[in-house]
Order: sequence, then C-alpha cells, then structure tokens
Amino acid sequence: MTAGTPARTTKGALHRGTAPAVVGRPLLDHLVHISPMTSTILYVPVTVAGVLLSLGRSGPPALAGWAFAGYLAWTLSEYWGHRLLLHFEPERGIGARIHYILHGVHHDYPQDARRSILSPVLSIPMIALTFWLSSGVLGLPPVFGAGYVAGYLAYDLLHCYLHRGRPKSRILRTLRTYHMRHHFLDDRRGFGISAPYWDRVFGTSVARTPQ
Repeated sequence: MTAGTPARTTKGALHRGTAPAVVGRPLLDHLVHISPMTSTILYVPVTVAGVLLSLGRSGPPALAGWAFAGYLAWTLSEYWGHRLLLHFEPERGIGARIHYILHGVHHDYPQDARRSILSPVLSIPMIALTFWLSSGVLGLPPVFGAGYVAGYLAYDLLHCYLHRGRPKSRILRTLRTYHMRHHFLDDRRGFGISAPYWDRVFGTSVARTPQ
C-alpha cells in the first residue's frame, strides 16, 4: 500500500454494516466472534478471582504494583499482538483465511460490535498462558494476571466504543481520531489502541504524516 493512500482491506472494499458469518454456520460464528457483553461476562470473574487469590500474600501497595505491572504487560501485548499477529497478512491460502477471520473482517466491517472484540480463539489461550507463566512458572501473585486481564477487557470495550460511540471527552475523541487513522489512513501504523504511547516508542505513530 502506498503511504498516504486509504488502508487496504482484505476484501478490497470497506463495508459498514453487520458482517455476515465468516465461520460456517451462524452459531459457530458467534463462538469465534463474541459480543462486548459476552467478553465482560467471561473476564470480569477472572479479574476478581486473581485479586481474591492474592489477598494476604503481600501488602496492598505491593499488590497494586503487581496489578499495574500486569496492566503494562497487557499494553505491550496489545501493541505487538496487533502489529505482528493481527497484521500479518498472507496473500492467499489458509493463512489469508485465518487472518480474515481474526482481524481482516474487522477492517471490512469496522462498525460491527462483535468484530471489534478480540476473538476468544486468541484471548482465552493468551490469558491462560499469562496466568501460567506469571503464577505457575515465575511465582508472581495472581493479581499480576488480574491486572493483565483488566487491561485486556478495558481495551476490548474501549476499542468497541471508539468504533460505535460518540465520545464527549477530549481524550476519548483523541483516541478515536488516532484509531480511525489506523483504519482509514495507514494500517501499517497506529497499533496502540488503549495505549498509543507505544507507537511513539517503537516509531509507528500514525499521528505523524507517513513519509
């Protein structure tokens, strides 16, 4: 894609309504792409459990520090996962099909709420791996995982809102403008959605005019 031209979508055209089922029957499609409410129901209990399991292990300041560290870990996952995984775009074959199911459909149908939520095909293994590595391997308190999941859920809901809502506050309007540049100006930049500062750190800010 030439810098400065509209971002290419997988199908080559931008749609705005509700996306058709992209995985077999509609029931299966609803398991691969879930609603914001379903994401909330899935991950709020996980966050609460991580906090409760950590009570008594350390004092409140230490637990808050571990939760914040988990949140920062999420923001890096958000940036690098979006940049390296979701925007790895094979031209053909099964790789192209998988990319379209997991992310390309979102770029074709950016106003479809279910396509704005990260598929549980990715989020469940990602969160399970985080708890396994942090608590099981490294011995960190589960509140680290709780901070990670809280950051993920906040990102999920914020991402959906930026596409479908009408932000009133300055910061939300700025985040929405920034993310829309990723969609409609240059999809090779602007990978941070809830944490756009990582784009500045890694040189992919879409706030600057592409060269």
